[in-house]
Amino acid sequence: MLRNDLYTTGSIIKTNSLHLVPVTLNPAHPIFSGHFPGQPVLPGVCMLEMIQEILEEFLQQKFRISKAPLIKFLSMIIPDKDPDFTIELQYEMVNGIIQARGKIFREQVIFMKYQLELCRD
Repeated sequence: MLRNDLYTTGSIIKTNSLHLVPVTLNPAHPIFSGHFPGQPVLPGVCMLEMIQEILEEFLQQKFRISKAPLIKFLSMIIPDKDPDFTIELQYEMVNGIIQARGKIFREQVIFMKYQLELCRD
């Protein structure tokens, strides 16, 4: 779990099926000393883990990502420059599979777009 160590979340804004989750990174987290030394960047796998952890909290169940029809990294998240951003999340359950889509962004900058399928772990 990365929550409350690498990142924290703020008050979630929910409108119908859309969730906006404010995120604040911990720029002092040890992961940034290795990814990459002198030029820290939030690893893409950490972004995916954040989405999964947030869904698990919403649904009070453990999941794993089983399919990723779309993952586009459009801009790097630099922890000293971009410690605050938003995860947009829409999801629905279809035949026991969670289908999630959205983006990670700050103002007009989109860091990542995604479509994921998650199944119970």
